[in-house]
Amino acid sequence: MDESPNDLDQLFKEAAQNAAGLAHVLDPTTAIERGTRRRRFARRRRGALSGLVVLVAVVVFLVPLPQLQLFGSSGSHGGKDQHQSTTSSLASTASTATTSSVTGIGPLGGVMPADFQPGSFTAVSLDEWWMLGSARCLAGSGTCGAIVRTTDGGSKFAGIPSPPVSSSEVTQLRFANALDGYAFDPELWQTTNGGTSWVKVAAPGPVTELEAADGEAYALGCDSANCTSMELRRSPVGSLTWQKVSTPVPLKDGPSLAVSGTDLYVLGGETGGQHLRAFLLYSDDKAASFVERVDPCTAVLGGRVTAAADGSSSIWAACPTGTEAGTWLSNNGGTNWLQEQGGFPNSVQLAAASSLVALASSAQDQNGIPPNALERTANGGRSYSPVLSVSSFSTVSWVGFSDPDRAYALVEEGDSGTTTARLYESNDGGAAWHRVATKS
Repeated sequence: MDESPNDLDQLFKEAAQNAAGLAHVLDPTTAIERGTRRRRFARRRRGALSGLVVLVAVVVFLVPLPQLQLFGSSGSHGGKDQHQSTTSSLASTASTATTSSVTGIGPLGGVMPADFQPGSFTAVSLDEWWMLGSARCLAGSGTCGAIVRTTDGGSKFAGIPSPPVSSSEVTQLRFANALDGYAFDPELWQTTNGGTSWVKVAAPGPVTELEAADGEAYALGCDSANCTSMELRRSPVGSLTWQKVSTPVPLKDGPSLAVSGTDLYVLGGETGGQHLRAFLLYSDDKAASFVERVDPCTAVLGGRVTAAADGSSSIWAACPTGTEAGTWLSNNGGTNWLQEQGGFPNSVQLAAASSLVALASSAQDQNGIPPNALERTANGGRSYSPVLSVSSFSTVSWVGFSDPDRAYALVEEGDSGTTTARLYESNDGGAAWHRVATKS
């Protein structure tokens, strides 16, 4: 049947409106809020992603996993056969999810796991985050390892497959982009398809730290199951091959690392034989070479280094002294340092936005009582004030920046008998916080 001129006019109008709406959706400047990230969840800068993401819910099956023999007691790295066949024996128990038909976003994801408790957080943009933790098993009883993901800045989450091991075998998670991720501590597992599948990476001993930035991944791990020494390894993002990095000095006493773009920092101590000194190694060529800069910490007591999220040469260090810890600041990549504040617990953790703004948290205070607040400085460490106080029994277990404005914290709430881990977010550099509900 022929349409009237009025009908045709209406059809043209509707087509124009639909085209305008589609152009708006596909415009990367409106589809996603852009941001950068340094990699330690605390310390990585990452390029923001753009694109149209289509989510379709599918069920992710979590099942009880066999109890594996763990590494030694708390604080020890010994006591385990590193190369038992976990991949083949547990393949049938791994979580499953449908692969996405949209290029580049990994598995579509499924329902949010019940009773999910986050233990590690990672992000590649302000919209796309992942959390590794534990959840109620869908088959049988008990808890299973679980990973959840959001692609809309935390409005809703979905479960995706996790490595086929117990939640004690991998406790930390890092993603370098939407597809390349790493689950580690003590084992190391890797995905190149957004978590659709995971591959175990052979390592001489436990992997304790891992950061990724500028197309490279760096890991600190033990040189053996007995962990007589530490070594630095590197791998191009997307590759399953890791190479040991030669460092100017041995990495002995609990080294830590931070990355910011092309800048790599390794802070540690050398106490073997006649040596007793602290060091800070710096590389700007993907660990091909290092120069030695100044470590403000005491060699035998260790310390931690973190880079500012704004991409500058400002780095911060938390240095234990035996009875308490102090915070130090360098605005030239560790060439010179200023001690800014003392009186923190030895377990203090730092996350830095810039040379002025940083957040401090710790697992316990000097009397063994969990702290109930996250502290913030806005004047380069000269003074701190509480900014996140949940309850007298809460503990800020981890905090980090994705860019100078956006910060995240994992807080364990409750009393000594029952605790619940929750995610908090700040949009103003850590001054004000709100809880993020992890729901489908």
